[in-house]
Amino acid sequence: MNRVTAVVVLYNGENLVPLLAETINSLQDGMCTVVYDSGSSDKSAEIASKLIRNATVIKGHNRGFGYGNNRCIETVKTQYTLLLNSDATISPESLQALVAFMDEHPDYAGVQPLVRLWDWNKVTVSAGVFLTGYGEAWDSRFMHLELAPLKTPLQVPAVTAAVSLWRTDALGSVNGFDENYFMYFEDADLSLRLEASGWKLAVVREAEAFHMVGASSTRSRASQWELSSSVRLFRKYLGHGKLSAAWWKREVKILLHSLRTGKPALWRLPLILGELKKQVKTVDVSEEVKSVLFGEPLDYPLHRTQVGSRGPGWRGNQAAPWAGLETDGKPVDFRLTAVEHAVTGAVSAQDGETLARFCIPPGNTQYIKLAETPSVVYIHCDSSSDRVGVFTV
Repeated sequence: MNRVTAVVVLYNGENLVPLLAETINSLQDGMCTVVYDSGSSDKSAEIASKLIRNATVIKGHNRGFGYGNNRCIETVKTQYTLLLNSDATISPESLQALVAFMDEHPDYAGVQPLVRLWDWNKVTVSAGVFLTGYGEAWDSRFMHLELAPLKTPLQVPAVTAAVSLWRTDALGSVNGFDENYFMYFEDADLSLRLEASGWKLAVVREAEAFHMVGASSTRSRASQWELSSSVRLFRKYLGHGKLSAAWWKREVKILLHSLRTGKPALWRLPLILGELKKQVKTVDVSEEVKSVLFGEPLDYPLHRTQVGSRGPGWRGNQAAPWAGLETDGKPVDFRLTAVEHAVTGAVSAQDGETLARFCIPPGNTQYIKLAETPSVVYIHCDSSSDRVGVFTV
């Protein structure tokens, strides 16, 4: 008996649908899928109907990610609902690990795998979701290199909607997503409302999924949506319906910095004031959740991959503290330079195997020659605060 229904929201993603269909069709024989097409101007809906087996495609307006998911969830009849972004993938084995965890832990409403960066299978993009003190949700260990992550499950205050498994009745008990969020942070809101109802959430780190990150939106649009969502999230869970003096103080600093640097930020104030006009129903967060809500400093996000970069993790020509490099399988000579102080680290393959170690005194250079090179290598320092200059010869 099929126990999982996949739920997907599409918007002008016809280029993503073939890989999405490949993922869903591989998961379970006869698995049901519900797709909400948010008024796409391309052929996303038509391609999804053709390629995804047992798919129900709902066409509607673009009213946000949570809205689209809710229209799908309303139709789900199975015990579990798999939320899956159109730019994400998960294996049958990892999905089964999530189902097994949920079967064994009836007090958990939702669970996510360890989500990795697409094509860079040792780079984490989500190990649970946490909040800043300003109402911004962030993915734990975003852009961290983890060659051998822990396998034990981890209870977290929130899980990502990019790839996660939920009890369908738990979602229904809180009426699904808050549709006032257009995009971003709605998964944190959903998680916190479920925890306020007595449920728990976790990351099953032995299960892995992969996410392209940012394939569905531009960074400028994302910044606007994130700001709107953070205002609502702060008011609901941290500010008792208001924005605190500390919140406004930070906003003034952002505006002053924009004036000094010439970076446009005047768009922020009208957006914030517009959000403040909206009604919110505040939710009390339990002391247990409050104690872990803001995460640990070592798990804070690292810099995003830059467009046109030769791989993730680069800061200019430096691995700081790590960087990935595509080699095309050709022999590569590295010239590694200790930029500020002595640096130790390693060059590793895509599977985590150590290819070479380095120990470089301050200001010195070490040469490393890889005769047999995998298609991807990682250059990483032993300390998270170190950096090493990297040149290929």
